[in-house]
Amino acid sequence: MMRQLILFDFDETYYKHQTTKEDIPELRELESTLKQAEEKHQVITAVLSGSIFESIMEKMKHAEMEYKPDFIFSDLCSKLFELDDKGEYQRSKDYEEAVSETTFTKEKVDEIIDSFESEHQVELHPQREFRDEETLYEYYYYAQGDEEKDEQNLKDLQDKAAAYDYAVHYNKTNPKAGDPEDAYDVHFTPKNAGKLFAVRYLLDMYDLDSEGVLGFGDSGNDEIYLSHIGHPFVMHNSTDDDMKDKFPVTRYDYYKGLNDEIKRFFDK
Repeated sequence: MMRQLILFDFDETYYKHQTTKEDIPELRELESTLKQAEEKHQVITAVLSGSIFESIMEKMKHAEMEYKPDFIFSDLCSKLFELDDKGEYQRSKDYEEAVSETTFTKEKVDEIIDSFESEHQVELHPQREFRDEETLYEYYYYAQGDEEKDEQNLKDLQDKAAAYDYAVHYNKTNPKAGDPEDAYDVHFTPKNAGKLFAVRYLLDMYDLDSEGVLGFGDSGNDEIYLSHIGHPFVMHNSTDDDMKDKFPVTRYDYYKGLNDEIKRFFDK
């Protein structure tokens, strides 16, 4: 039997930020479905997230999640944590080597930002306190009132980073996930990172065809990876109308929406 792969964005997809006690029954049904899918269909599950790993673990604990996905790609998929036989997550050195072909430093990121801010008379604001040896630096770029110009500015930032073999990923912020309104998430990573890179890594690992993959997301930073797989879905609870126009939409919100589509996928 060929293995099946199910992929999830994390914030506002696999994880509902405002999870309450009333949501737990639907969460448990989803977790039961995933466990059954592992047993009956050799399903592999993976989370593709922009959040740092520690934050993902805290949120899963907060929501009282019991099921553990096989893989968690964190830090905008610049790090991979694999579930071991003891039910603990271990950082993958193989993935780290695949991502880090060139040296990635805060000093070089600062140099790129300084040049960008000076040229365009704008500021990038750090989203958190950065740790040692980061593979993800997160900033907010606040909208300047001209969406076309904002896009041009951010594409120029991408070009500046690419000159050093660094990658810049950006998308409009999601206030439901705790972001400010009228802003963009701007992420610096090594060149080999991001959700599509993570998906291709898993496909190679298990020798799978992307056409058979089921995946879920809710915002613009999921577009590239969803476009690469055969069964993409945008969450019904998504606030991104453009994404809802581009992909099939789940019939329900959050945990119920995931559970419904996964069951229907395997009932075909």
